[in-house]
Amino acid sequence: MVLAISSEGSVPKEIDVSSYECDCCHQSHFFENTIKEAKAMSHKRAVWLGDSEADEHTIVFEHGKMVDILCPKADSLLRSPSKKPRRG
Repeated sequence: MVLAISSEGSVPKEIDVSSYECDCCHQSHFFENTIKEAKAMSHKRAVWLGDSEADEHTIVFEHGKMVDILCPKADSLLRSPSKKPRRG
C-alpha cells in the first residue's frame, strides 16, 4: 500500500532536472537521462518511477511532466502500480 500526497495544500517540487522533493521533505534523485526517458514515455501513458530509498516515494509523470509524488507518509490512500505479492 502506498499513500498519496493530498491535492489540498502544498505541491511536490521539482528541485532540478532530475531531483524532486515531496511535501514530507524527502528528496528523490535520479540520473538526468532516466527523467528524460520517463517524461518522453509519459506522452503515451502514465509513468511511475520509484526511488530506491527504504521509504520509497514514487514520482508520477503524465503528458511529459511530473504530476504527483506518491508518499508513504501522507494521509490519503492510493494503490501503487507495482505487482501485488502472490499468495499460495
